[in-house]
Amino acid sequence: MTPARKPTLWATLALVASYVSASDLAESLWRTDAANSPLYCAGTYAEPETPLPRDADSAAEPVELTAQQLQSTLGATSTVTGGVVVRQGNRLLTAEHFHIDERASRVVAPSGLRLSEPGLYVVAQAGTVDLTTDRAELTDAAFVLTDTALRGRAARMQRGGGELRFQQTTLTGCPPQNNTWLIRVAEVRIAEQDALAHARHARVELWSVPIFYAPLLRFPLRGERASGFLFPNLAHHNDDGLDVSIPYYFDLAPNYDATLTPRLIAKRGTGLEAEFRHLTRRARNDFGAAVLTSDARYNGELSRDDFLIAGGAAADFAPADRWLVAGNHQGRYGPWRTLIDYTAVSDNDYFIDLGSEVAVASRVALDRRAEVQYARGGLFARLWAQAFQRLEPGVEPYRRLPEANLSYAGGLWGPFGWSLGTSWSSFQRNAPRRGILAITGRRLHIEPRLRLPLSRPWGFLNLSAGLRHTDYTLDNTPPGTPANPTRNVPVASVDAGLFFERDLAGGWIQTLEPRLYYLYQAYEYQDDLPRFDAAMLTFSYRQLFRDNRFAGLDRIGDANRVAIGVTSRLLNATTGAERLTARLGTTGYLRDRRVTLAGQPGTDERQSTSALAGELQARVGPLALTSTFAWDHHAGELDETGFGVMFRRDNHRIVNVGYRRRMRYDVDQTDVSFYWPLAPRWYAFGRWNHDWHFGQNIERFAGIEYAGCCLAVKLAWHETIDIPRNRLTPDADFDRGVLLQIALRGLGGFGTRVDSRLERGIKGYRMEESYR
Repeated sequence: MTPARKPTLWATLALVASYVSASDLAESLWRTDAANSPLYCAGTYAEPETPLPRDADSAAEPVELTAQQLQSTLGATSTVTGGVVVRQGNRLLTAEHFHIDERASRVVAPSGLRLSEPGLYVVAQAGTVDLTTDRAELTDAAFVLTDTALRGRAARMQRGGGELRFQQTTLTGCPPQNNTWLIRVAEVRIAEQDALAHARHARVELWSVPIFYAPLLRFPLRGERASGFLFPNLAHHNDDGLDVSIPYYFDLAPNYDATLTPRLIAKRGTGLEAEFRHLTRRARNDFGAAVLTSDARYNGELSRDDFLIAGGAAADFAPADRWLVAGNHQGRYGPWRTLIDYTAVSDNDYFIDLGSEVAVASRVALDRRAEVQYARGGLFARLWAQAFQRLEPGVEPYRRLPEANLSYAGGLWGPFGWSLGTSWSSFQRNAPRRGILAITGRRLHIEPRLRLPLSRPWGFLNLSAGLRHTDYTLDNTPPGTPANPTRNVPVASVDAGLFFERDLAGGWIQTLEPRLYYLYQAYEYQDDLPRFDAAMLTFSYRQLFRDNRFAGLDRIGDANRVAIGVTSRLLNATTGAERLTARLGTTGYLRDRRVTLAGQPGTDERQSTSALAGELQARVGPLALTSTFAWDHHAGELDETGFGVMFRRDNHRIVNVGYRRRMRYDVDQTDVSFYWPLAPRWYAFGRWNHDWHFGQNIERFAGIEYAGCCLAVKLAWHETIDIPRNRLTPDADFDRGVLLQIALRGLGGFGTRVDSRLERGIKGYRMEESYR
């Protein structure tokens, strides 16, 4: 109804039993639905049906009045009593006693009323409601905001101009009869379209115990992004003491935001972290930086403890500044792709001291790259550059400044096809070296091939032949080493396979897929070539069917061999889903191998057959199994093996058991993790990652979670190996500490480091979104 339009009154004597007391308001709107409720609640707030669409303007609608008794002065004031109901569109007022000022279109309830509108439900001791606008003033009001699942009580409540104001208020996101957490505020302001509530003099209480105070506090209403302080991250470590960081979030625009986080580490000092995120239709950009000034426990090379052990005087210890900068860009522009990934830190021990995660702390080098790709049809082109910051002693990796790749695959006549791959790279290194390690230079590689792919439903035959030509232009070559070596390696392969299948009882299909792969690759002397990017590959089933046993292009292995493999799958006949996949294969060598990464050929290069390689993957309901192995039948032992068993019914019923063994690299590790319910709303979690070769724990953590309807608490103890210079040694130290995470439904929470550790350490666990 517009201000110029007078509401019409329609009176009927009736008895209406829709009024409820303040204590019953939230319960009257609560609906129990354990199956479909969010979080861990057994219900949610449900609104009654309204006669008009939810966003209709109730003030523009006529007024209907129902009461037991009416006393009226025509055109002036009316007094109605006895189960009074005033309905105007979607607005409903109920009371035992109303005064209605017809000239001002105002309803006054001196002895209590209930106001109901979509999203807002209030029971107050007294109040005034304007029927031509959305204005209302209520005192001693209990309210429920169903859109945000918040409820509370206010000494005074005002509504008008699309805004709600509450004074001397308590608020909570907990269900009825549950006040696990609440906020006591002097004043709260909620704008109709705002994603945040604005509060003054706010005190957060947990089980009636104050845990946080803020003179100004903004908290989210509908889970939308909005600027404001986030709750702090809390941790305690034996080496660092209390570690507290308080993020401030900047909602700058719908497609970009930032976070600024002051950090206090009790035994190290104060620092600042920043993150900026930018998202467009074609690109995603993330930038980050961190600084810790004058680290009291680190001088740039040694920790304070190591400095004193080495004989240094405490007075001579000079704290160093620690910093990190990082940027990541991923773009897509039609057939173009762009990538930038850059990270730099002030010192080799930055992640060990300040990362707190073993997966991060054990990084050997930081990979930095920039890349542009173009792909259309059979054409692929890439220009990229790559560099590293090494975080442990050793030879500095080569930098690619830059590398250009160009390849094309097309058809000839009939089934015949051809391809051409080219690569030009410039490899540089700053550190002065001697001998072959000092070599830098450029490499040009050209690889033309002819192909004949033949395929039928029952099998395939792929024939291929080509030439691998490489030219080098080298600098800093030692005496006797050519500066412009050239390599030509002819290559030919035959890859054939058959598909057999049979029906099994119970609606299953079993396949049998034998595969034969012959590879001929000529020998050429390569000991005088540099090793810019060459490396040995881990032996596996899939490597049996590769055309080079080395990674990179600086070593191309000579070959005259036949690989035999077989795959068997168990498929669901209706859906085609794979329940079981098993692979087994080996290689027979028709001649000894002469090309090595460095040095003379060894025993492995003179074996007539390779190890037996296999893979196994299976899934039955929530249980998944993966396994790989390489059986060295010459030595009669498992050269490499690994398996993992994961049981995952949901995010709180997870068990993982893993084992990995690599004899050549002294790796012999187990990894066990779990997340499991103990009782309703109580869960236990933990991880044990142990290295049996050194007899050490790499990482252990254990904790407990309480996940209630409006509160979730995770408390975890952890022990992480403090790897000196990123190498596992028998005398490594450990970083031990306690992590605490508290999440309040509808308000946010304290800390996220427990969830991030669980997500990394427990395979299959996903960070909860429920309380964000």
